[in-house]
Amino acid sequence: MSTPGSVLVSANEQTPAQVEHAVREAKRQGIARIHGFFVVGSPGETREEILESFRFAARLELDTFGFNRLCVYRGTPLWQEYLARGILDDERDWHKWFKCSDVDPTALPSAVVNGLRARGYALLFLRRILGRPVRTWRLLWTFGRHMKTSDILRLLGSPFQRRTLTRKPELPARMVDRGMTEPDRPSVISSPGCTTWSASERRRRWSGSLSTRGT
Repeated sequence: MSTPGSVLVSANEQTPAQVEHAVREAKRQGIARIHGFFVVGSPGETREEILESFRFAARLELDTFGFNRLCVYRGTPLWQEYLARGILDDERDWHKWFKCSDVDPTALPSAVVNGLRARGYALLFLRRILGRPVRTWRLLWTFGRHMKTSDILRLLGSPFQRRTLTRKPELPARMVDRGMTEPDRPSVISSPGCTTWSASERRRRWSGSLSTRGT
C-alpha cells in the first residue's frame, strides 16, 4: 500500500532491469519517496545471493528499504510444499507460522541470515550517505518533523544491534517431537556458493506465498 507522494516497490515476477526502470520512472514522475521491500532467507538462497540483493538495492534510487526473512503461513503454496516434504504437519501445525530459516534444511540458518543483513545494511547506509548526501539529509529532516531525535537514532542503529531473542522460534511439531531446535542441514548448505534452487525456481515455488513479519 502506498501513501500520497510515495510508492512501494515490491518485485516478485519482475526482472531486476524492470524494477530499476520502475524506480527511475517513479522518480521522474515526481514521486517523493520510494520504499523497497525485500525478502531474504529463501530455500536454497546463498550468502552471495543475499548480499547481491543488498547491492541491487544500493543501485536503486530508494528512499527507504526493508529486508525481512521469508515466512510460511498455512494456505500458501509454500506451506503445501512443506507438507509434501514432511517438514510440517497440517493437523498439529495449522495454527502456527514459521520463518523458513528456522525450519527448512535447505535455507541458511537464521543467525547467518541476520549477520548478512547487518553487513548489507552497512553497505546500503554507506552508499546512501556518500552517494546521495543531500537527499539523505532531506529524508532525515522529514523524519525529524514527526519523530524524536532519539527515535531516529534508534531506528538507524537497530539493524546493527546484536539481537537478543525475546521468544524462541516457532517450530513444527515433528521437530519438537525429536527434540530438535533447528533442522538437520546438510553441511553443504553452510558452504559459500552453494545453490540448491535457481532464482527462477525459488520465485516459482513461493510466488504468491510471501508474507513476512518482524525480523
